[in-house]
Amino acid sequence: MSWWAISRCRSVSGAVAILFLTAGCSDNPTEPHDGTGRPLTPPSSHALVSYFPPSERMGGWRKTTDRQALAGMGISATKLSELGEYTMSLPWENYRIGVRGYHPSNKASLVIKNGWIVGEWYNQASARNAMYYLASNGKTFAMMLLGRLVLDHPELGIGLSTPLYDPRWLPQGFPLTDPRKSTITFGHLLQHVSGVIPQVQDPVANTSVLTDPRWNFEPFTLGKDADFPVTAQLYYSPGDPSAYAKVDTYSSVGFNHLSLVFRNVTGLEASVYLRRKMLNPIGVGAMSYRLSPGMGSYVWATGGNNFAGARDYARLAYLLLHEGNWAGRRIFTAAWIRQFTTVAGYPNISSNAQCGWGTAYPKDTYRIIGSGINLAFVIPSLDLVATLNGRTPNALRDQVTAEFLRRLFASITQQYVTCDGQVMNGGSATAP
Repeated sequence: MSWWAISRCRSVSGAVAILFLTAGCSDNPTEPHDGTGRPLTPPSSHALVSYFPPSERMGGWRKTTDRQALAGMGISATKLSELGEYTMSLPWENYRIGVRGYHPSNKASLVIKNGWIVGEWYNQASARNAMYYLASNGKTFAMMLLGRLVLDHPELGIGLSTPLYDPRWLPQGFPLTDPRKSTITFGHLLQHVSGVIPQVQDPVANTSVLTDPRWNFEPFTLGKDADFPVTAQLYYSPGDPSAYAKVDTYSSVGFNHLSLVFRNVTGLEASVYLRRKMLNPIGVGAMSYRLSPGMGSYVWATGGNNFAGARDYARLAYLLLHEGNWAGRRIFTAAWIRQFTTVAGYPNISSNAQCGWGTAYPKDTYRIIGSGINLAFVIPSLDLVATLNGRTPNALRDQVTAEFLRRLFASITQQYVTCDGQVMNGGSATAP
């Protein structure tokens, strides 16, 4: 398997490829710019703290495993340790990609409470600095970055009800390959009800990046690839999947439209826009991308081809926890992200607003996830982020998710209100 060393400055073709760190180009989407920060004393309160970690190059996250400090933050050290033991005991599947820094046997799990890493586990030495294939987490990053685009370009008036196919940001889509595409909205896309080919429909739609030498990213996404005509017609009318026989409407091809939108609006390849506007401001280090010759000059397939380290994945989840604010810098608005975190119906940011994760957990609990069960739970009312990275078999997704959540909450001694209004760990209800 060959490699590409690709940056905004230089592109070299190859077979299946990965974008990795290169030097000498300030706009390289993989190359981080460092920030600064200073560790603080563990807080005694449970309010959402204003701490933001410096980049890993500048010291990274603050961390404590002191049992008394954890108790003061409402965490049982014993139960937390049991969560770590569970995550490190999970099986792994031999999903090899040939990517530098990635190995399917690596596993990592972090718990961040009140801005402190209170639990951090790796199953082997190589896992600590490994790159993890985040897969459909890239869709969540694209939702976050779309909020940034809305801030940068208010003149466009982009919102959830705005048509996706508009010559101002998707000129390549015209003429339309299906007249119904004119009614696809950004909201349809983010909810996976656009009608664009679902992944269950055909194997060619089951991944964000194909290695078939006939495949070409842009025309395939738009339904204009003569070698793959299955993307030309919609499989149901946008927003109305009721007539779709296979039920599952999840579409990475649909989400890949955002790669084109970001590039058309900003003039930057989507990965560069992501690096400038989100990754660098919050101190994310290396981010790599799985590529193929069919990607052409595209790097980030917004359906999900990203790789990152475990601590940086937690950093992105922490940005979600703070609803787009990073040390006073607004990456995207709280109003933008609350459209997805406080309601049900968005598969890539699955909210407990309707108790979908269970009545035992707070309503504001939500999960992001990608293939291999790379997940993060974000719980703002507890100032808590918990992550799992690796290559766990997808068949175990529901089982692992439920057990991870159960063990996580078993470690919480802080008072909280469940989705059905019950008060846990003493006291009386103060929230609906």
